[in-house]
Amino acid sequence: MGAPQQTPNVDEIVSEIRIAAPPACVFQALANSSQVVHWWGQAGIYRCTKFESDLRVGGTWRAIGLDGNGRHFEITGEYLEVEPPRILSSTWVATWTGNAKTKVRWELEPFDRGTLVRIRHSGFKAHPELAQAYRGWPRMLGWVQALLEKGETVDQRKPASRT
Repeated sequence: MGAPQQTPNVDEIVSEIRIAAPPACVFQALANSSQVVHWWGQAGIYRCTKFESDLRVGGTWRAIGLDGNGRHFEITGEYLEVEPPRILSSTWVATWTGNAKTKVRWELEPFDRGTLVRIRHSGFKAHPELAQAYRGWPRMLGWVQALLEKGETVDQRKPASRT
């Protein structure tokens, strides 16, 4: 539908994309354990191999995977808002950023041919050195779009070239 957009900010990274799928389908792609592992990743960059989720406010989630060099990573969080099919937010703690806790908020807005998906990753004012590590949100939005619009999975995606 459209290319991902990213807006710079001191405390928050905001990216958005239009996806030709209803908000309920997009919400499921973001929250359903079996769907997340189908879109989250690309060979040569990183890949989520396991996703666990207790989808309720106060519930926890965990993503486990491999980075582009084959090293294991883990991301954990606690759900702060769960309002299907509009809002999903949680804390975010990743192994590559130590104990730094940030917040990720997915906002889904219906539009005439699908869903405007906006992700807000905040908490960088306290950790400005981490913002560079999270420039990949537009890529991730593109992966969700590819799954929902074309049925493309991680396994079908062409590996990223290493430069």
